[in-house]
Amino acid sequence: MRTGGEQPPHPAVRVAVATELAPFRAWRYAADIPLDEVLIPPYDVIDEQQQAAFYRRHPHNVIRLVLGRTYPDDTPTRNQYTRAADTLRTWQRLGIFTQDAEPSYYVLRQTFTAPDGSTISRVGVIGRFRLQPWGQGILPHEQTFPTAKADRMALLKATGLHFSPIFALYSDPAHEVTSLLAQVVAGPPVAVFHDDAGVRHEVWRVWDPSLVRGMHRAFSGRTFYVADGHHRYETALAFRRWMRERHPDAPPGQPYDFALMYVAAMEDPGVTILPTHRALRGRPDVTPERVLAAARRAYAVEPIGDDEALLRWIAGVAPGMPDLALVFPTGPAYRLRLRLDSHPAQRMLAEVPRPIADLAVYHLQRFILGPGAGVGESPPEQKRVLAFRPDARQLVQEVRAGLWNLVALVAPTSLAQLRAIADAGLVAPPKATYFYPKLPSGLVMYAAREP
Repeated sequence: MRTGGEQPPHPAVRVAVATELAPFRAWRYAADIPLDEVLIPPYDVIDEQQQAAFYRRHPHNVIRLVLGRTYPDDTPTRNQYTRAADTLRTWQRLGIFTQDAEPSYYVLRQTFTAPDGSTISRVGVIGRFRLQPWGQGILPHEQTFPTAKADRMALLKATGLHFSPIFALYSDPAHEVTSLLAQVVAGPPVAVFHDDAGVRHEVWRVWDPSLVRGMHRAFSGRTFYVADGHHRYETALAFRRWMRERHPDAPPGQPYDFALMYVAAMEDPGVTILPTHRALRGRPDVTPERVLAAARRAYAVEPIGDDEALLRWIAGVAPGMPDLALVFPTGPAYRLRLRLDSHPAQRMLAEVPRPIADLAVYHLQRFILGPGAGVGESPPEQKRVLAFRPDARQLVQEVRAGLWNLVALVAPTSLAQLRAIADAGLVAPPKATYFYPKLPSGLVMYAAREP
């Protein structure tokens, strides 16, 4: 699947590009403010009930800046974005937010429970990334939603602050960066807190000049694969263009030439991709008979009367495998195994590049959601009728309660599939991956424009 009108296709990267992840002077919460009460997950996984709960939790919760409330009497000059800018200036003036004195890197270790029940950690580094066009040392792997970019652009124009880092991966087979990080995490962290999901977060600030230089060299020239936050990266590119139009004579290296980024090694055992199941809403005309008739052209379909058995089965499907499950409000659930001997399936899959044709979420769209439920491939249409969630059990409970017209369960996209798609200059359907754990908003913030 090429990028179409959303973003231009990029060539596969074959040589090193002069990418840069640099230290910076972060804005952070003051030391006496409890981080577990003021930080939030990325705004795009927060629903209205969670938004209200974060507002109640603490008067200085970053929800007021990242995802402010809207009101019926909002105007172009008085709205959630202008309120965020006013609140930001007030918090900076009162010392709620303080800026570190020296340019630093910020190492974040997240310890969490993996899907198999084990406890693992992921260690990454937050810095400011010198913006490059797609394909020049920075690669996407999935399409984005236009509405998300417009919203984030309005907030960035109003505040000039990046509240949430883009999440990118890099390859470190020689463990060059890993050895540097081991030195950092051997010392005491500057902050420790737990989020609502029980994830333990530990933060180290790296400002020692020799270690900073070593990390800067270690990251220079690498290729980075965006894992999460594609729309935030595209927004940063658009903000840079917007600022350059207003300051055409400004020399290179301005704050807006960079974006806030968290990077982790692909080899880190804590890099975890959860499945992105699909739940269909607002389509009462979609019937099991119609969906299953479409599915049988490409799948062997087996009914399963026990939802628990179905959940156990889908949890055991290996990452990257094409098998999936369908659950409707009533009746049995269904286990679907892709039939590679199906001539219609073979013909359709031959029409797209192999990295895309291998994706379970592509099969789901092409063989089931499209012909069986009438869901188009465009990101705006998918955002209108689909929810993308990782919790299979909760979705099955909700569809059985009549909250959804259909739930489709898939195995996670594999890391190898992500890399193959990005290296080929392709993009997957929206929400092909769900990286876990999510990065907290408000932990480390970057000013892309002087106050």
